[in-house]
Amino acid sequence: MQKKILELKNIDFSYGKKQVLNNISFEINNGSFSVLLGLNGAGKSTIFSLVTRLQNLQIGEIIINDYPIKNYSKALKDIGIVFQEPTLDLDLTVKQNLYYYGALKGLGFKETLKSIHEEIKRLELDNVLDTTVRNLNGGHRRRVEILRALIDKPKLLLLDEPTVGLDLKSRFDILDYVRDLVAREGLSVLWITHLFDEVDENDDITIIKAGKIIDKGIVKNIVAKHEKNNLVNTFNYLVR
Repeated sequence: MQKKILELKNIDFSYGKKQVLNNISFEINNGSFSVLLGLNGAGKSTIFSLVTRLQNLQIGEIIINDYPIKNYSKALKDIGIVFQEPTLDLDLTVKQNLYYYGALKGLGFKETLKSIHEEIKRLELDNVLDTTVRNLNGGHRRRVEILRALIDKPKLLLLDEPTVGLDLKSRFDILDYVRDLVAREGLSVLWITHLFDEVDENDDITIIKAGKIIDKGIVKNIVAKHEKNNLVNTFNYLVR
């Protein structure tokens, strides 16, 4: 039986009297690239906020690498996080941003760079380590955020709409890099998006609408089950 790196069980969540998540349950297998797909306002970012403890769990259970989310220090120690909104300090260099995050992880300067040495090269950031983030373009800033999330080699990488606002080439360069990480390092990924062209037919997908899961499974199997030609047509059929 394949090990689960992330499990959400029967999650309900409300902002005041407004319920935004209704009985959300899905899981991510260890070493897989999984997608949470839904339109804006579907509840994707709320799920991200619960898994990362930006919001407190109200009803249900979240388990990360066998640890309940309530065991904060153990559950989150193996997670790398890329937020939708930029979180780099624009007035620090790339290297300084990395050092600062490494220090939060309890790593020294040398340990921080050592833990991401190969990824610096693969992300083509070795020539901008001493550049102030403010002077980087959007694509390179996003690469730095992904690089920062890989410090200390997490087992699960969570990315909330990581390509929003980027040009087409930058989007797919980042997507290809993350997919390669899964294949090369066995990293587990939850890729949260509303962009259909970022989803492959072999991806494990959870589709959400208005706070409810409307289907989940391997993309090509879902498409075949509903007798549609592609994911876009299947999605439109499911959310009609």
